[in-house]
Amino acid sequence: MVAKSSHQRASMPEDVGLRSRDSNVTAKDPSSTFAAAISHIFQDAQRSLTSHRKLCIKLRIVQQQASARGYEDEFNRKFTSLLNRVLPIKKSEPAAEKIVKFCSQFVEYINLQARGGHENDRDSDTDMMDVDDEAESASTTDSRFVEFLLQHLLKGIDAKSKVVRYRVCQLLASVVQSVGEIDDDLFQELRSAFARRLHDKESSVRVQAVIGLSRLQGTDDEDEPEPITELLLNSLQHDSKADVRKAVLLNLDRSNITTPYALERARDVDTSTRRCVYARVLSDIGDFRLLSIGMREKVLSWGLNDRDASVRNAAVKAFATGWLENTGNDILELLERLDVLNSNVAEQAMKELFRYRPDLMKNLRFPDTLWENLTAETVFLARSFAAYCRETGMEDVLEDKMPEVTKIGFYIEKYSEFLKADDNAATTVEQEFILEQLISITSNMDFSDETGRRKIFNVIRDILSEKTLPETITEHAVSVLRKVCIRERDFCQVIIEAISDMHDQIGSEKVDVKDADDSFHSALSVVDSPASVASTGSRRRSDTGSRRSSTEERVLREVMINLKCLHIAQCMLQNIEGALKDNLALMSMLEDLVIPSVRSHEAPVREGGLRCLGLCCLLDKELSLENIVLFMHCFNKGHNAVQVEALQIICDILISHGRALLDDENGIDSVIIQKMFLKGLNKCDSFEVQFAAALSLSKLLMAEVITDDQEIATAISDFVSENKARLKWN
Repeated sequence: MVAKSSHQRASMPEDVGLRSRDSNVTAKDPSSTFAAAISHIFQDAQRSLTSHRKLCIKLRIVQQQASARGYEDEFNRKFTSLLNRVLPIKKSEPAAEKIVKFCSQFVEYINLQARGGHENDRDSDTDMMDVDDEAESASTTDSRFVEFLLQHLLKGIDAKSKVVRYRVCQLLASVVQSVGEIDDDLFQELRSAFARRLHDKESSVRVQAVIGLSRLQGTDDEDEPEPITELLLNSLQHDSKADVRKAVLLNLDRSNITTPYALERARDVDTSTRRCVYARVLSDIGDFRLLSIGMREKVLSWGLNDRDASVRNAAVKAFATGWLENTGNDILELLERLDVLNSNVAEQAMKELFRYRPDLMKNLRFPDTLWENLTAETVFLARSFAAYCRETGMEDVLEDKMPEVTKIGFYIEKYSEFLKADDNAATTVEQEFILEQLISITSNMDFSDETGRRKIFNVIRDILSEKTLPETITEHAVSVLRKVCIRERDFCQVIIEAISDMHDQIGSEKVDVKDADDSFHSALSVVDSPASVASTGSRRRSDTGSRRSSTEERVLREVMINLKCLHIAQCMLQNIEGALKDNLALMSMLEDLVIPSVRSHEAPVREGGLRCLGLCCLLDKELSLENIVLFMHCFNKGHNAVQVEALQIICDILISHGRALLDDENGIDSVIIQKMFLKGLNKCDSFEVQFAAALSLSKLLMAEVITDDQEIATAISDFVSENKARLKWN
């Protein structure tokens, strides 16, 4: 043991650990005594993490005494020499990991001491020595020690051994995390060293380099060629190893610049990285309202539709807990932030919310005052609630909380009148959305009440007669009407009557125009005064222009009415399953509306007629045989949109009627069909046509309509490989 001397060299008690186990160490060799004490502390640090706090205090005392006696350099060299023994030890060794943590904790401890926090860290069970050095002197000693340690470690940053590079990066990263301020030159050396290791061939080294570089964030200089944030974002986007990307994701500072890059990792190929976005990144961001509406939509859609269940669960938890808490558990505000008018994922998000938080179902109330003053958010909440109750078999809850069918019918009628009277384009969109959601709610209701069923029937039939009704409302209205009508024939009859009433408006407009022209000519015939004759030329020119303008408006109205009729017919055909020839109303519609539309000179009308004809072919095999050549002709001669439509129709027909359509003596040769699809896949310049051909061929292969699959499979595989960037797989 070191003998007691003057007060400048105060003795150290035995429990500090300066007892040397080396028989050659004597009191006349204090440097050996300090070395033995440090070695003993390092030996104890390998055993347990729980003793590290006490060992840091002991090592700090040894450092202070060594500095006071003039052995500061010997202490630093001994410390680093012991640390060198850890460098070649592999990652899986627990003792080495404990030494790394001890080193980091010791640097953190002396940093606290330098800031004057040593009085809070005294151990009551240990005889602490009086620290009489000045704060400035201690701070200088600490800074010299940290600088010496970092400079020593930087020497091994480019070592040949991958284990040494890993340990050096690990120690540097842990020490940098614990220090306060460092010299500018040393900072630049650290930054440059970590930046080089970002391109190390070992992913474990790159991970530690990312952690170390992330500790230096917030210090970017405008004169630097590659700011730290840019280096980290480059690794986040382009590193081939998932653990490196995940390390960047966890350590990247959140800002307006980095947040979009971090959220993009929700589409990462690695499951744990995608899950980390919802488990960590979203919580680090805090309030989801800081994100743009488009980013909220993307993040929710990516998470809820992820192929891995753990990622989906993490996304649901983030939405149902974090996002809902951000709004003070106000579901209506949450829906407002999702912009339900334009959202494609809000419906799915609400379904997951009700599933994850069943307590919300019990607390929801829909009073009459709410139905009298509906907004986009309230009606969407009611519709989502009704759909979830119907889907999960909670009919009793649905009947208890929702109004009866008759009342909903009156509400539909009320908001339909609001829509007709509303001339403001801004509010019209919301009124259309409210009406659409109300009609959707009725599809989840029970129509056993005859009074309510008749009310809904009459209201929906009146709505369908509106020329300006949006297509989305038409689709829901026809679907509800199919459910209200007991028999399919009655449903078809009602729809065709509505189509006929609307189509008759074309004839009435023609009569009105003819009567106006007749009255115009009769008025001219009775005018024979000289003044009238003098002004006849100019009047005729102006009237000719007005008649031309009125003719163009009439043609446009005729096209719009035809398109509306075709869309209603399309919605009807999508909701029936019976044979075409057994339904006289359908045959009449085919002859009077669909076939004339296919022959129309107006391209939109012709395409709508083609679509309806394809749906009719699904209901009748003979009609398919008669018109499949027409669809092939449309593919060969039409523009891109028509080609896509033709491919989809032919594919649906073949899947619906099977190989029987190809094996028929009057049918089309399967080789011709196959060549047509391959032409669309290989020789068309349009990506949309290629995608439609690839998708159709995949369906036909799975349905075993086409059996010669080697060439087709190769073509589909080549298409997918060439267009990976443009394809979006769920």
